[in-house]
Amino acid sequence: MNEESFVDKREVDWKRLTTLCDSAEAGLTRLTAGDLREFIRLYRRVSTDLALARTKSTNDPLITYLNDLVGRAYGVLYRSPRKPFLATLLATIALSTQTVRRNRWFLFTSASIFFGSAFLIFFLMSWVPAVKDTVIPPGMEKNFDGWKKGEFQEKSGSESGAMTGFYASNNPRTAIITGAVGAGSFGVASVFFLFQNGAILGALAHEVAPVGKLPFLLSSISPHGVPELSGIIVAGSAGLLLGYALINPGRRRRSDALKAVGKDAIVLLATSVVLMFIAAPIEAFFSFQPQIPQWLKVVVAVISVIAWAALWTGFGRNPEIEGARAVAE
Repeated sequence: MNEESFVDKREVDWKRLTTLCDSAEAGLTRLTAGDLREFIRLYRRVSTDLALARTKSTNDPLITYLNDLVGRAYGVLYRSPRKPFLATLLATIALSTQTVRRNRWFLFTSASIFFGSAFLIFFLMSWVPAVKDTVIPPGMEKNFDGWKKGEFQEKSGSESGAMTGFYASNNPRTAIITGAVGAGSFGVASVFFLFQNGAILGALAHEVAPVGKLPFLLSSISPHGVPELSGIIVAGSAGLLLGYALINPGRRRRSDALKAVGKDAIVLLATSVVLMFIAAPIEAFFSFQPQIPQWLKVVVAVISVIAWAALWTGFGRNPEIEGARAVAE
């Protein structure tokens, strides 16, 4: 084959197909009906050129060039159409709710550890006062004293915005750590973080109860607490899932067991982070604002519980698929 003549004769089509690929990759709507017909015709002709070059040429750069061009054109022709933003968002939420329901036993275990430690420390501090020095982290006594006063300082919009940024950076990091450490500790570290966070809540409740501020505490944290505590519990369930895969890999290698549950663990962790982000502005602009009545905070929390419960139990439900997965498990 005369390569020089071959290139001179066919290069125009190659350049034209490249131009069409550039336009199509920026959006198929950029191509007219005539462009699409030309695109298909050129794709077939360049595919033939590639086959010819592979069989009758030793020019590796030419073969690589044509192979890349045909690959680009193939990707344009056969790629999945882009979904509208709303459809993508709904599909993502459905994936999250389905994953949570599929791992409900890890979720219940995570919730039991968190709330169990809160109740345990609440009563244990009454029976063994010395526990207080162990449970309450150094530097948090001042925060506890503030809750005993039962009042908040009014914050400006800029201050609340700054606090939103703090909550949105600190709380998701806590959730990620709680879940991710499960893979390296057989779930033990996730249990520890769940217990520790629940214990702090229980200790705080114990400290404010004697001065009659327990209702104030619960009503104040309830609006943002619904998504925030849900986030830490969902993160903990990811850690427990990873830990269980290591403890009970079945006939698989532990690395394979981790890969098998990896997708669910990532979805759970991502869900926990989103919940933390949702809680951040509620905590900064609503929960701790003194001008908002405590009864209204309770009402918002109750509505939030009902709405989230409906979402987790009903959204994206497909009885046939979920039933098949349940049988497989």
